[in-house]
Amino acid sequence: MKFRKLLLCLFIGVLLFNFTDIKAYAAEDTTVDQEQESTTEVSIDKEVTTKVVSTVNYTKAELRLLSALIYCESLGEIYRGKLAVGIVVMNRVRSDKYPDTLKEVVYQKYQFSPVTNGTLKKALAEYDKGNFTSEAEKECIKAAKAALNGITSFTISGEKKDFSKYLSFSGRLRGYKFRFGNHQFK
Repeated sequence: MKFRKLLLCLFIGVLLFNFTDIKAYAAEDTTVDQEQESTTEVSIDKEVTTKVVSTVNYTKAELRLLSALIYCESLGEIYRGKLAVGIVVMNRVRSDKYPDTLKEVVYQKYQFSPVTNGTLKKALAEYDKGNFTSEAEKECIKAAKAALNGITSFTISGEKKDFSKYLSFSGRLRGYKFRFGNHQFK
């Protein structure tokens, strides 16, 4: 019974997400509350299944910022590659080695090239105009929501891969531990 309710909620959420005006996500101060009962299995797509634990809150500003950063950092990646990037950014927020907020992590000096070269600013402007509507951009929003909701692992080729320990990604990363798509993770 709980599984049916979960599937119904996910289905309704997908429908609502697809029909929501993207401009609604540009607000800076509204909090999005998402509650999950204890530990719940969530299937994001055919290959991504993970556990979501407890209550997670994030603002529309955080969704906007993480979606745009994921877009800039992983445009050519499949959905799971975008999700992996979002997870690593959120790992930094939870880590003692980095600042405590998403905004501070993203704008920390010399950490993300889209901040330095201006592409993040352009992506945020497109998001604010309501032009974040292509399939790739929608996948970035979906990946950002998943990462903000605490997802830290997903299935790759039938094996569950935990990304909760990775704090860095790049196309060329010295001493990397895992390679997925065009990114190396450490």
